[in-house]
Amino acid sequence: MFFSISKRILLLTSLITVSACSSIEQKTAPITPSLMITSANIIDTQTGQSITAETLLTQLASQSRVIIGEKHDNQYHHDIEYWLITELPKKRPQGAVLLEMLTPNQQSLVDNTKKRYSGSEYLRDERLMAALKWNSGWPWKWYGNIVKAGLRADYPLLAANIDRSEISSAYKNPPIIDGVHSTDPSVRQLIQKTIELSHGGELDKTQAEKMTVIQQLRDRAMAKSLLDAPAPALLIAGSFHATKVMGVPLHVADLAPNENVTVVIMTEEGSDITSVHADYLWITPVALP
Repeated sequence: MFFSISKRILLLTSLITVSACSSIEQKTAPITPSLMITSANIIDTQTGQSITAETLLTQLASQSRVIIGEKHDNQYHHDIEYWLITELPKKRPQGAVLLEMLTPNQQSLVDNTKKRYSGSEYLRDERLMAALKWNSGWPWKWYGNIVKAGLRADYPLLAANIDRSEISSAYKNPPIIDGVHSTDPSVRQLIQKTIELSHGGELDKTQAEKMTVIQQLRDRAMAKSLLDAPAPALLIAGSFHATKVMGVPLHVADLAPNENVTVVIMTEEGSDITSVHADYLWITPVALP
């Protein structure tokens, strides 16, 4: 699982490069959600073989904890996530779905809204967003269908992130995060380098170090939430959080060494993301704006 610092930085830098390159790569015509599934380009990284979406679904159905990594602004990724959370329960009962986009302060709002939404009451999107105190930083056009599917379902929809107050507190007084895998110096150095690159070198050393702690704090919270959730549980988060090289899986290994977590990362064509990041890679086109 562990690699040299330079190799880790090269691997994770690719996750940032995807975002930077997407604006200059030639865009393809829109693909319908159904075609995205039937023509899926999925690699099983354990075998190196291509598999169909239905085969992936069958394999995920036997896993107790699954992490789905997305590029936040790729609509295709959200279409795939919607398909997964609506089709997996047809294979076996779903224990829970967790979202990076929800925080603990919203959980009671989600629970109360779920009682209304899964019943006879219809809520327009505007009222639904207000009832959930939805963070507009996560555009509803990308996440609305996923949230509504979770509210309609008979499994719990759970917050996986941390509250803004915890972020502010951690920035002022960075906490100590215990662990072996997640706190390896090479992992922390990789996270810090990745953060520095994503901010174009505009951060000073202190800022980068504090943001590294916050990134790990988020990953630790997501790992705890995933482990505490009713199984089988599925977590939807950004690729930085999902990757086996520096994200949530390392914190799961620290918190519960005997627990397995399966990682699916959706990545755009032309990216350098490799088999070390995930158990399955679902390669999609670059999405149109």
